Amino acid sequence: MNGHPPPPMTSARFPSWVTFDDNEVSCPLAPITSPLKPNTPLSASVIPDVPYNSMGFKKRDRPKSTLMNFSKVQKLDISSLNRTPSVAEAPPWRATNPFLNETLQDVQPSPINPFSAFFEEQERRSQNSSISSTTGKSQRDSLIVIYQDAISFDDSSKTQSHSDAVEKLKQLQIDDPDHFGSATLPDDDPIAWIELDAHPPGSARSQPRDGWPMMLRIPEKKNIMSSRHWGPIYVKLTDAGYLQLYYEQGLEKPFREFKLEICHEISEPRLQNYDENGRIHSLRIDRVTYKEKKKYQPKPAVAHTAEREQVIKLGTTNYDDFLSFIHAVQDRLMDLPVLSMDLSTVGLNYLEEEITVDVRDEFSGTVSKGDNQILQHHVLTRIHILSFLSGLAECRLGLNDVLVKGNEIVLRQDIMPTTTTKWIKLHECRFHGCVDEDVFHNSRVILFNPLDACRFELMRFRTVFAEKTLPFTLRTAASVNGAEVEVQSWLRMSTGFSSNRDPLTQVPCENVMIRYPVPSEWVKNFRRESVLGEKSLKAKVNRGASFGSTSVSGSEPVMRVTLGTAKYEHAFNSIVWRINRLPDKNSASGHPHCFFCHLELGSDREVPSRFANRVNVEFSMPTTSASKASVRSISVEDKADVRKWVNYSAHYSYQVEIEQKKSLKPDFEGDEMDNPKECGVQ
Repeated sequence: MNGHPPPPMTSARFPSWVTFDDNEVSCPLAPITSPLKPNTPLSASVIPDVPYNSMGFKKRDRPKSTLMNFSKVQKLDISSLNRTPSVAEAPPWRATNPFLNETLQDVQPSPINPFSAFFEEQERRSQNSSISSTTGKSQRDSLIVIYQDAISFDDSSKTQSHSDAVEKLKQLQIDDPDHFGSATLPDDDPIAWIELDAHPPGSARSQPRDGWPMMLRIPEKKNIMSSRHWGPIYVKLTDAGYLQLYYEQGLEKPFREFKLEICHEISEPRLQNYDENGRIHSLRIDRVTYKEKKKYQPKPAVAHTAEREQVIKLGTTNYDDFLSFIHAVQDRLMDLPVLSMDLSTVGLNYLEEEITVDVRDEFSGTVSKGDNQILQHHVLTRIHILSFLSGLAECRLGLNDVLVKGNEIVLRQDIMPTTTTKWIKLHECRFHGCVDEDVFHNSRVILFNPLDACRFELMRFRTVFAEKTLPFTLRTAASVNGAEVEVQSWLRMSTGFSSNRDPLTQVPCENVMIRYPVPSEWVKNFRRESVLGEKSLKAKVNRGASFGSTSVSGSEPVMRVTLGTAKYEHAFNSIVWRINRLPDKNSASGHPHCFFCHLELGSDREVPSRFANRVNVEFSMPTTSASKASVRSISVEDKADVRKWVNYSAHYSYQVEIEQKKSLKPDFEGDEMDNPKECGVQ
């Protein structure tokens, strides 16, 4: 072919090894013996050449190709085919293969590779020996693989006996990824089960109280002919679930009383206008009924809508009393006994059956100053259920409980998609009356008969915070120098938070609220007169809050912010820095944001010895979990076409310590701003 005689062809199909002049390492090939028939004579294996024109066909001339030059092909030593390998020469197909050895049957498999350490050592030795022996050794007794990713067996394997390799493989242990101290993947990094705090932050709000001073909306229903106002009352909540309203604290007989029912729900807290000083915290207790309705626009569908009927509306200007009252009502609603079931809805057949699970995490804690380390924390997970199922249906809910790991038995159709592979440990579990607690303690499966068309809290439990850092870091410094008070805060997104690692999947922090406590003597310094009365000074982006006009000389802004708004709010007795979304859409994720307040007090009585010790931070994050709790399966008895939904959310409320300094004029320990009185404008 192309002027060269055709190479001899053998029936054993020996591999052809081709070497090129441009190779840096030139290794002479070892004599190759047939693994099939080592003693077969050459005459029996060589096929005689057949001329191309013996059948009457004319050989077609082909153009000469310069891609392969056969003049440089290394000649195959045919005589080596008949040579029997000696005992000292170990052929490559007889090298030790740990995967096919019978002595390794007792070694348990690993999810990664139990033989990785063995092969890495073999590969390292083979590469070193192959480089050192290329100059002086002409014959090789093993097969050299140039590619680094391949497994090579060469002379270095002779230095280590087979028994030593077996012992090394047996010593490899399979670590449990949930075991403390084990090497795990970055996305599955379980932390140690540390002891939970005996007195978690914010526990004073959940302590049982005799009553709360509240405000009642009078009249309760809107009337065009009369105005509404807030009237002071005193509210008590009994163990039986009765809400009692008194005109004053200490009276024996309430003027109104009603019992909490399983269909009652607490509305979302909101701020409402109260008086000229500010707003008031308000909430409603509604009687909620769900009905199935058909929709034809924009396309035919079936929806379950809620119809709310207000039972009572209360409010207060004390934020701690407000939160304490909400927690007490939630506890009573969960403890309501399930004595009877509405038989009118049992036989109801829904056009579309569905069940919705809401997993909400509530984080509270204390963060140190400077390094923003979490000193103490408390994570409470609440699971709410809303179901529309025809007849009496028994449901099973499976969580990522570490005690059930490896023992889950569910149908494929009941598996719910999750975004985490982490397993958590549940502490202080508390259940609704419809849950079979004995089944849970035996199998760790939540077995319950859901209330029909009623949203209720199925269970709650405590866990350990699953992240190493909070979504963002906040550093605050305050100085009191004579009659001048300065407060400055720096806010930056944390790179250690799992959601902030990828900007494409980053979950923003919503409704961020940072509160700086202010003494009552300073309130007048944050208010000014307007046409409609007194108003609080409000700082916005690119516009500071000043007492006078900016054109007047000496009218230095009282507050400045680089993002969001800041003003004094009477409902919190604090300066509130509000940010709708973090990180901001118009700035980089790592861009810092600043709050600065400079106040000159007019009287010596108003000058404190020091500022407040802590700053309160509160925000929410949708579609995330602070505890990494996830629903792995939802099973409905004898129903396969039920639509299943799982919603996740997290609410953070914690305190950050304030650094007390003599002056803020020096640099904030090397931060970008030379003058701390001025915040950088984006």
